[in-house]
Amino acid sequence: MLVHQMRNMHRSIILIFLLLSALVIACTMSDDRGITIQGSDTILPLSQKHAEVFGNINRTTRLVATGGGSGSGFAALIEGKTDIGMASRKINLAERNALEQGGNEVKEVVIAYDALTIIVNVSNKVNQLSREQIEAIFTRKIANWNEVGGDDLKL
Repeated sequence: MLVHQMRNMHRSIILIFLLLSALVIACTMSDDRGITIQGSDTILPLSQKHAEVFGNINRTTRLVATGGGSGSGFAALIEGKTDIGMASRKINLAERNALEQGGNEVKEVVIAYDALTIIVNVSNKVNQLSREQIEAIFTRKIANWNEVGGDDLKL
């Protein structure tokens, strides 16, 4: 059995402590629309759950979390349409510059890392894969086990 775990380069899961801290700060900026969170679809399910928990704790401030992808979160921040942007990647230079030119201070906080576990049938003679090989398998550049030292079998 092959078990390979990659500690990913992506930020992904919002820790409740960090989210609630951000929400306390955002409450001071809250307006008629309440507090809005927009961005990464990876983080969205957890953010929606936290919005529900927040709503149970604070019934006077509405919290709405929506997805659309990391880019949409940055765009909404740049346009002033959201209070908190969620991202599962680093902010790029153009996004950072646009936010700073709009008078916003940019601070990225790593809140968690993705992990990916690859499990291969115990009868497969491949017992180790590099990160590059795994990437090539998932991008379909490698289509047969013999390309990574295994039998001539289609992946």
